[in-house]
Amino acid sequence: MYRFLIFWASLFTLGGLYAQQITVSGGGKPAYSYTPEAGTGLNGGVFVIYSLDQATIEFSGEDDSPVSWRKFGPSGAASYTPIAGAVQNGYLSTLNLTEADCGYIIEQNGRSYYLWVIDYSQAPLVLNGASVSNESGQCELTTLLLDGSGPRLNYYSINGAPKNLEREITISYMSLVWEEEALAYIQTAQTETIDNFSSTIQVPAPLCNTDFILSGDQILNYWGMEQSVSTGEYMTTAVGVTAIAEQTYRDDVLNEDDRHPTDYLGGSAPAEIEFQAYTTDAVTHIEWVFSDKEDFSTTTARYNDQTLRYTFRDEGITYVRLIGSNGTAECQAYSTTFTVNIGEPRLEAPNAFSPGTSPGINDEWKVAYKSIVNFKCWIFNKWGVQMCYLDSPDKGWDGKYRGKYVDPGVYYYVIEAKGANNQKIKLKGHINIMRSKN
Repeated sequence: MYRFLIFWASLFTLGGLYAQQITVSGGGKPAYSYTPEAGTGLNGGVFVIYSLDQATIEFSGEDDSPVSWRKFGPSGAASYTPIAGAVQNGYLSTLNLTEADCGYIIEQNGRSYYLWVIDYSQAPLVLNGASVSNESGQCELTTLLLDGSGPRLNYYSINGAPKNLEREITISYMSLVWEEEALAYIQTAQTETIDNFSSTIQVPAPLCNTDFILSGDQILNYWGMEQSVSTGEYMTTAVGVTAIAEQTYRDDVLNEDDRHPTDYLGGSAPAEIEFQAYTTDAVTHIEWVFSDKEDFSTTTARYNDQTLRYTFRDEGITYVRLIGSNGTAECQAYSTTFTVNIGEPRLEAPNAFSPGTSPGINDEWKVAYKSIVNFKCWIFNKWGVQMCYLDSPDKGWDGKYRGKYVDPGVYYYVIEAKGANNQKIKLKGHINIMRSKN
C-alpha cells in the first residue's frame, strides 16, 4: 500500500516538473505566467515581467549537469543566438535578463525548454477615462468610448507563428433581467470581458440606467495593480417587454367541448383571456397588436392597456403580441406571440332524459356545444305552453314547471343560436321525458 502511494506521488512530481523548474521575475515582482497551446512548442510557458529591472530567469535542473542558454526572436527557435553569463550553482542556473519580448531556450542533458518573455513596461495598459457614445438608436448594443492605450501582448511559437496574450478587460454594469417566478424585471449585475484594448467597445444595451466600470487587465490584477475607470451614469434608451396571458376557464360547464384546452389558448368561444404587460424602465408606450396573420402584416385591433381583458368570439386563429417603445420610438421590443385558436361551432340537443328518477344521472336536459356565442332555447309541451326558457347553452332544464316535475311524455324545443363563425343556428326537436307518474 505504501509503495502504491509513493509511486503516484513521484509520478505527480515528475508530471509537474516543467511548471515548477522555471521561475521568472522582473521589476521586483513575480512574472505572470501563461500556459500556451501545445502547438506553439513553448513547453516552458509564456511569462510577463513588470519590467527588465532586476529581471531574472532561474532554472532548477534535474541534477548539476551543465545548463546552456539561447535566445530567439519572432522568426522562430531555429534562428537562435547563444547566451553567455548565466551563473550555475549546483542544480540552479540563473540568467540576468537584459532583453525581453523574445524567446529563450534552456538545455540540459539533451532536453530543451522553450519559453517567451514579455516586458509589460513596453506595452502597459493605460486607462484614462471612459464615456458612452451619444449616437442615437442604441437599442441592442451600447457603444463605449475608452480613452487610453493597451498595445497587443504578442509572443511567437518556436516556428515563428504570431500569438497574442489576451489582456481580458472587464466591463461591469447593471441591467434588468426577467424573473419568471417573481413576474418582474430584477436589476442584476452584468459582466462582459473583452480580449484586448479597444477605443470603441460594444456591449449589450442595459435595460436600466447604470454606470459602466471598465477594469483590468488580468496581468495587472495578478500584481494587485488593477486600473479602473467609469463612464458615470448612463440613461438607457433600450427597452424590454414581457407579456403573460391567462385564460379564464369554465370548469363547471360540463356540456361544453374544449372549454379548458391545456396546450393552447382559445378552444370554445367565448374565450376570456387576460393579457398582462411587464416593461423595463425606458418603455413609455405599449400596444397590444391583434392580427390574423402570423407575420402581423395586417392588424385587426390595437389596445394600450397595461392589463387587457379580451373575449375571443370569432372562429379561427388570432395572433397577439405586445410592443413596447421608448419616448422617441427609436427603440422597440416585442413580446412572444400568443396564438389563440377558436374552434368551429357545434350544437347538439339530446332527445330524452329522466328527471327525478336517479339524482345526478340523466336528470337534466342540456345541449352539447362548442363555440356558441349567442343562445336562446324555448321548451313547450304538446299544447304549446312554454315550460322553460334558457338564455345560455350551459344552462339546462330540470324537468320542472312552476316547481313541480312535469308528466312524462313528449315535449318540444326550439333553439336559435349563433356560432363563433357568425353563422346562425336553428334547431327544432322533441324531448322524451322518461319517468313514472308516481
